Amino acid sequence: MVGDGSFQMTAQEVSTIMRFGLNPIMFLINNDGYTIEASGGCTRAVQIHDGPYNRVQPWNYTGLVEALHNGHGKLWTTKVRTEEDLVAAIAAATSPAHADDLCFIEVFVDRDDCSKELLEWGSRVASANSRKPGPAH
Repeated sequence: MVGDGSFQMTAQEVSTIMRFGLNPIMFLINNDGYTIEASGGCTRAVQIHDGPYNRVQPWNYTGLVEALHNGHGKLWTTKVRTEEDLVAAIAAATSPAHADDLCFIEVFVDRDDCSKELLEWGSRVASANSRKPGPAH
């Protein structure tokens, strides 16, 4: 499971997964950027810190994985926008038909969709990050 922003820094690892014939089920959570670092009340108020790096260039993630695949090995990709689609995608990825495939599931989530716990955690991290360093022990 990886977020869209993190995947943009590590996408080339999919090529390594394919080269070694591995067959994980990968979920890419596409929420259009770093909600964890810049979320609050789920209205984009800053929780940890905000900056232009929190806004990522939109990619066609399944298209990128298909391009890396380039017809070599076994690959199955899908895009998911609803809970029903997610249930169907998981059923397909875990079926015998895809047992040997790298299954790449792109899950679209609203940018501001976050839990109360995430907001609390973000607030605590922001507080810790804003403290001056203490003396070394």
